Amino acid sequence: MVKAVKEKLAGRKVAVPEAPKLSRRALAELVLQRPSSGTSTKALKADLALLKKHLGIPCPHFGKKGVVQLAAPSSEAGAPPKFNKYTGWVEWDNAIFLWVNATGGSFDNTFKRDGRQVNWYVGGTNPTDKSPIIKRLLALSDGAAPSAAAQVCLFVRSLATEPYIYCGNCGYLGHDAKKKGFEFTWRLRDFPKLTKAGAFQQLLQSQRPSKATAVRSKAAATASARWAA
Repeated sequence: MVKAVKEKLAGRKVAVPEAPKLSRRALAELVLQRPSSGTSTKALKADLALLKKHLGIPCPHFGKKGVVQLAAPSSEAGAPPKFNKYTGWVEWDNAIFLWVNATGGSFDNTFKRDGRQVNWYVGGTNPTDKSPIIKRLLALSDGAAPSAAAQVCLFVRSLATEPYIYCGNCGYLGHDAKKKGFEFTWRLRDFPKLTKAGAFQQLLQSQRPSKATAVRSKAAATASARWAA
């Protein structure tokens, strides 16, 4: 059920879906940052239909745990699912969630082609094509329809102090095992719809240099060219 909540995101009023009501236990674990006590996400199917309602808008619950609680099946409402919050992904039976910081993260995650593509890094200690998560992601690179296998879902936030924005389903474009952190490049399948979302546009804007920064960069480049002449 969609609740008509008026919010202004980039000067636009949007209808924000009503988040599922959390149990007292789940709410306490979220607010007090207690360890999750439910079933592992690997054994559960994420509620992808519910997530579609949140495409291009900030998730109503904060942080990775908040997103996981949002996507958890209704049968897990009493106890939040377990997952490793220290990795850049969360595995479900039917999906893989990717976490991205648009700015200020450990890796330089960059939107390209006006937001149609984004790079993402596995991270961790010496990831290789033998790593379980990489093997699973590469297995999805054969062009199969997202409904035929696990879906790769992207969640991005401008800063660590801001909520994640659901950026939809991703399609594999390529990877570079030589890059530090093992780089993947994804295309955003839901880009046409995301272009209409103010919060998504703010993510793109957060990666664009300000006018003042651009002027300084141009001046520095000009000065370097003079010294090199």
